[in-house]
Formats: sequence, structure tokens, C-alpha cells
Amino acid sequence: MPEPSVTSLPDSRHATFSFRDMIPLSKRWSIKADTSRGPDSTGYRAIKAVIGRKRAAGAVGFEGQAGLRYNYYRGGNVMKKYPASAAVLILLLTACSTPGDQPPTFDPATARQVIVDQFGWRTTDTKVAIMAEPVLGYNNVVSYTLPAHGAAFQVRRVSDDSVAFSGTVTRWNEGATDGQSGDKVCWADFSSLTEPGAYYLYDPVNDARSYDFEIRDNVYNDILKTAGRTFYYQRCGSAVTAAYGGNWSHAAACHAGANQDPAAHLWKDGADLGQPKDVHGGWHDAGDYNKYVPFTLETVWHLMTGYELNPAAFGDDWNIPESGNGVPDILDEIKFELDWLLCMQNADGSVCNRVGVLNYVTAYPHEDTQARYYTEATSWATSTVAGLAAHGARLFADFGAAYPGYAAVLRAQAESAWTWLEANASLTPASGSDGGGSGGGGSAFAAAEADSNAADDARRRLFAAAELFKTTGTAEYKTYFDAHYNSASLTDNGHHPITSGYFDPAPSWITQLAMIVYASTAGADPVIAAAITGSLQNGIEWNVTGNYSAAADPYRASMWDGHYCWGSNMLKAHWAFLPLAGVYLNVNAGNHALYRETAEEYLHYLHGRNPLSFVYLTNMGTKGANLGGDNPVMEVYHGWFHDGSPLYDGVDSVYGQAPGFLAGGPNQFFPIGDIIPPASQPAQKSFKDWNTGWNAARGENENSWEVTEPSIYTQAKYLSVLGYFCTP
Repeated sequence: MPEPSVTSLPDSRHATFSFRDMIPLSKRWSIKADTSRGPDSTGYRAIKAVIGRKRAAGAVGFEGQAGLRYNYYRGGNVMKKYPASAAVLILLLTACSTPGDQPPTFDPATARQVIVDQFGWRTTDTKVAIMAEPVLGYNNVVSYTLPAHGAAFQVRRVSDDSVAFSGTVTRWNEGATDGQSGDKVCWADFSSLTEPGAYYLYDPVNDARSYDFEIRDNVYNDILKTAGRTFYYQRCGSAVTAAYGGNWSHAAACHAGANQDPAAHLWKDGADLGQPKDVHGGWHDAGDYNKYVPFTLETVWHLMTGYELNPAAFGDDWNIPESGNGVPDILDEIKFELDWLLCMQNADGSVCNRVGVLNYVTAYPHEDTQARYYTEATSWATSTVAGLAAHGARLFADFGAAYPGYAAVLRAQAESAWTWLEANASLTPASGSDGGGSGGGGSAFAAAEADSNAADDARRRLFAAAELFKTTGTAEYKTYFDAHYNSASLTDNGHHPITSGYFDPAPSWITQLAMIVYASTAGADPVIAAAITGSLQNGIEWNVTGNYSAAADPYRASMWDGHYCWGSNMLKAHWAFLPLAGVYLNVNAGNHALYRETAEEYLHYLHGRNPLSFVYLTNMGTKGANLGGDNPVMEVYHGWFHDGSPLYDGVDSVYGQAPGFLAGGPNQFFPIGDIIPPASQPAQKSFKDWNTGWNAARGENENSWEVTEPSIYTQAKYLSVLGYFCTP
């Protein structure tokens, strides 16, 4: 039959062609015939689908009309129907077009196997995406075939699906199954792509695409702000108003009622001893509303040190009540916590250990009206405040205009705490308990113990001495540190940073923080400082050279098997922080670029480049922060955003949880064997996005807090790493 033409259509990019030239000039369209039916009596065949990358503004394009004889192209007032003289049209289109011209369909299941940092990379970063075939674990039902070594991949622009980069994949360990993840993995390296923009990765073998990501130098900045604002949501004793909290607000102050924090009673050994004390302020510790002085050591230290490592990253524009006061908002938040620590201090310099309640509750913060109590002073709480207040005195010395006299107050309180410690030179109380107990039930704190022992107490005293020496330069603090830094009493689970010869990402963390402070102090003993930096270098090099450079972990964020435990994401931050501490102390200067690269890879893991493709930060997608984290966790365990809340519980709630909380992370030691996942999974897949506590049908708690609960210390350690890589 003759070849009719289609002419006079208004936009040549869409359709001005004959059957010998059916491809638009942009090559952005493909047409598929409906071969389930033959041509109709007039010789026309229905067009089943027309796929296009980009239509001109206002163009309707082809409209599929199932069950009708014709499909039309609408352009202006012109409507044409295409005669389907069989496959000539289709074959010509196929011959002139390439698979790369057709945008792949987004499928969440396969997108989770083409794995990227869902926020993205900085322009000059090492950029490696991952393709993973799940062999072991609950996601092995996904149909995805590992590409062969050398198979092609593409990085495409989100704007028009054009190809920005083409490369070939490298199979990790020749296609072996990784034990920690249960996956076979390919790496797709596109480090040479430096053009800022929004992209996705395309795997032609599986016709699968990733979640979107960006390349730009300030790609982390808004994430830092969002994750930092979680401390505002954790504030105790004040309202979280809609002006600052947005959809996640409570207009009334929490825990400010009768028998609560402004006049809490002392609880000891099952008895209310009265003695009202103002213990208001500070942050709720985690998903619960208790407050623990000992747990603030690592929290506040990492926030302060994170600021010191890159002050320019932390602005005065986080939209908290103090924004615009000339002080970086991270320091305003730190002050909010330090003010509470000073409330916990007694006139003699000692510091009370905890604030909590006697019964577990699931309620919005301002609806938790039960009586609250504090516990007696302890040496381990006192040394915590001595060190943190000393560090804070250094920081706030530069912000006297906004907070006049505050640095001097902090220094005085730190020195007062040390004076009490000198008078109480061993673990106090000797039992290592503050008398508040745990377990709730109306007779003990419904809270963690926050107890101690002689070794923990010694580590905290060393920390206090190091911080006071750095702040004051006074010889007595240096003398104490020099006499105790190598003491066997500091040993933690068989590890000592000096006698073991290396820094470790898990045990001895407080001791190692003390040593980092000391080694960075003018006037430190050079022999001791060299021993510290040598041990730090050994610990860093073991991981950087032995794990990262050796490609030990296909997900490029190595961690020991046993570290996939309760709070594993916090340990990821530990592993990332150590090489940054090495840069800070100028350890092995020739390897600093590699140290930074290694540290940043742990961020990519937390941001989605992990075996489950979870962004481990809450509600970062369109429902919440809208920062590009399209597969975030949505149900972490938290009293405010609790299970069953119509406003805040999960993807089907009105708002979802407040954005930016870092979930606890995979826990291979989760104890309830028939909740799968997280039970019975490879270590890195021992995770479930859920927040169930008591399950009446089961007659027991589901213990979701052991997997998903956020905490201020996990959040702080993550921020200390994230802030390092932010660009002003």
C-alpha cells in the first residue's frame, strides 16, 4: 500500500515525518504497536504505547485509547491517525532509535538493587554506585541478575534522561556472595562525572534505574541543617512551636507541670525523698523522655568537636528560636544542654546522675504528666560535666556578646566539679549505682541504669583532666593526665589505646576522646602525644589500608561483624570519625586525602548506599524534608512519633515522623526470633522499619527500639562527620 505521510503538525520535535522518517529530530519518542489485535477493516492498527522523554510545553502527545480503532496525535487543531501498515513503522523506529533514548521505568523493587547515596556526592568525590543481587536475606525474592564484569552502565540526567556518563561495572570479589550483606555486588564508578546536576544510574542488563541523586559541592548542607534540628525536637521543658517545628510541634511546654522538672523530687532505693530540685531543660535522651548526664559526654563532645572541625558549615539559620542571634545554631543547641547540666550540679560541685519517671509511657511529650524524679550525685556524672563544661568554656569565649559571662560560668563550674572529684577520688557511690534502679513498675526508674564501675569512672576522670588542661593550661590537670593515661584501670573489654597499640572504634571510646584532646593541647608532653598519635595512626591505617583500600566490604563502609548490634549506625559514625581525628592531629599527612575519602564512604552507607537502600534518616523524602532521600525510614521508635499516631506514624500518617533522626541501625542480635526481619538475616540486613512496642496479640513487647530507636549520642556522632564534609 502507498506510504501516507503525516504533515503539518506544529512541533517538528514531536512529529513531522513520513513512514521512512518516523523518528522525531530529538529522538525522544518510541512507538509500540498493539500486536494483540490485527489491523482493523480500514488497515489501521492501534498504537499500544508511545514513550517519550520530554514533550514540548503544552503538547498532549500520543494518547493511548484502549479498545478504540485509532490513536491520535494532537497538535494544535490537527488530529491524525496512523495507518499501521504492519511493522514498517515500528521497525523503522527501532532501527533509528537506541535503547538509551528510552527512559527506563522506575520500579521501587529493582531500584533498591541499583544502589546510590540518595542525596548524592560532591563534585570531586569518589563516586561509586552499587548493583546488588540479593542471594541471602528477606529481599532475595527480588528478581535481579548481577551484571557481568565489564557490563555497561549509564548515569543519566533527571531533566531529560540524556546520558551524562557511560562506564563499565567491576564485580566485587569476582561475584562472590558477601557474608555481611548476603549480596553479590558490582561497583559502578563514575568519579569523573563532576558536572553539577540531578542524575540517576541506569543498569541496561536489568533495565533498572536507581533512585535520583545530585552532584554538587553543597549536597550535604541541607541534610546537616535538618539532622541538626532534631535536637530542637528533643528539647525538654519548652514548647516546640509551629513557627519553628512546622508540622512537628507541641504548643505547650513538656514536663513542666506539678512534680515535674522545675521541682522534681529525689528518688533513691524505691523511695521519694522529697528535696525538690530544678532540673528543667536539656534534651530527651532518645525515643524516651528521660535525661541522663553520663550519656551526654559523647553527645555534647562530638557536637562541639564537629563544630570546631568545620565551623563554617554551621550557620545561624536553622529556624530555631535562637536563630539570627549571631551564634551558630549548633552552639545555641549545645548551650541548651549545657544549661541543663549546670542545673544538675549541686553547690558542692557534684552532679546528679539522671532525671526520669517510674512508669513507661507512650504519649506526646506535653501529654506525659506523670511525676518526674532525679537521682543522687555520682562521680561519673560529675566528671562528665567537668569535662564538657571546660570544653564549652573554650567555645563560648568567642560569643560573649550574645552570652556575656557564660564562658566564665562554665569554667568555674568545671573547676568546682573537679574539686569535688579530688575529694572523692574513687567511684562514688562505690556500688556504681545512683539508687534509681530500672524496670519501672512504680518502684524504680523506667529508664536505663546509667551506672558505672571503676574503669568507666577512671576513663571519665581522664577525660575531665584533658579538657580542663586544654581550657586552663593549669599544671595539675596535665599532671593527672600524664600519671593516668597509661593506667591498666582504663582497659575496656580487653582494649587499651596505648598498651594495645591502636585506637578502636568501639571500646575505649571515652579514653580515646580524652587522648585526642590532650594530644591537641599546647604544652602536652611530646612523648605522650607521640604515643597517642602513633596508636591512632595504627587504628586508622588498619581500617583504611586493610579494609577500605583492600575492598573488604562491598558496601565500602567496613565494620566488624559484631558491630552490627544495637546502635550499629552509631558505630558506623565511630569508624568514620577516627580518620578525621587523624587529619585533625596531622597523623600521616600523606594519607589525609585517603582518610577523608574513607570517612565519607560511611556517610554514603547511611544515606542509602546499603544492602536495603534505606536512607537511615527519618522522613527525608517528599512527605517530610523533601531533600531527595526517596526511601527513608519512616517508623523509628519514639514516644512522640509513636506507633498508631494518626499524625506521625509512618507513610500513611498525616505528616510522618519529624525529619532527620538517624535510626539505630541493623542489629543481628535482635532477640525475638520470629520477627523476621530483623531476625534471621545477614548482619547488614538485620533491620526492619517499625516502631511497635507492646503487642497485645503477642502478649509481649516487640522491642523495636533495639533496631530503630534514635538517640542524641548517635545523632551527634553522625553530625560530627557530616559537618566535616559540608561546604559553606
